[in-house]
Amino acid sequence: MTPSALPGLPGATDDPGTGPVVDSLVDGLLGDVVPAPAVATVPGGDAVTIARRHVADAVAAHRDHRASWYGDLLGPMRVPTASVADVVAALVPRDHALPVTLVPSGGRDPLAEVHAARALLVDDDRVEVVGVELPLPGGLRPAAVARRALAALDVSVPVWFVVPPHARWLPALDVLAEDGAESVALHVGADLAGAAAVLRRAVDLDIAVAATSGELPVVTEDSGCGLLNLICAVRAALNGASTEEVTAVLACRRPEPLCSAARRMSDADAAVVRAFLPVLTTPSVREAVAELESLSLIAPDAA
Repeated sequence: MTPSALPGLPGATDDPGTGPVVDSLVDGLLGDVVPAPAVATVPGGDAVTIARRHVADAVAAHRDHRASWYGDLLGPMRVPTASVADVVAALVPRDHALPVTLVPSGGRDPLAEVHAARALLVDDDRVEVVGVELPLPGGLRPAAVARRALAALDVSVPVWFVVPPHARWLPALDVLAEDGAESVALHVGADLAGAAAVLRRAVDLDIAVAATSGELPVVTEDSGCGLLNLICAVRAALNGASTEEVTAVLACRRPEPLCSAARRMSDADAAVVRAFLPVLTTPSVREAVAELESLSLIAPDAA
């Protein structure tokens, strides 16, 4: 038997295998990004007009993605609350129930931002708010911070509390799980060991994780954690891998063991992984699709 190239990750070998992964592993996986409004004047043009154009371009690109051969891979648009009015202006009559996750734009009252944004979407069947990302308030005691966030909660859609990728925030996960919260958002940064600790505890607590990163290549590079690494890290955690083993999966820069593990997942395996990792928000859907296609993990006749 070929030894595992990544201990703790089932099916990881130096032979990447061939063929696409099962559809259930990638359907609805790729969250799209709508840009935040410009905060400074843009040379040669009006900042507000240019920002609106960027939002309109992002909505049009999302529409095109959904109409393409890889449309089934598309998850929700991640929309800053300050951009919601521009998103509404960019919609067209044929749009219907485009899934949107609202993200506060950094003001002092995130919930107020969310409520104001949702008011702009009332009775508009062209979009559907499927979730809200909310930051946990500042504080030195993560458990107390989580309790304060839960006490202030007053929205009727699924909430993804943003948990920093650091082991010190694990007590916040415990509090969220005790309250019945089923999901958190993880903004993966340079601390892959911290991200691994959060993923490991989330799996133990049956909490789903929506993951994003400033950079999200398909396989980990110097600038960010990889999309495929995150999928395989959750698979490893579900298999009982230690935090150190999950960290090694997140840090792996060779596609072969990750592709091997992904290809060996059955529909049942993939369904469990995706229950814990429903969406990965990527700065460029097109680039992610191109990378997945270049690794032969997806193909036009198999997507």
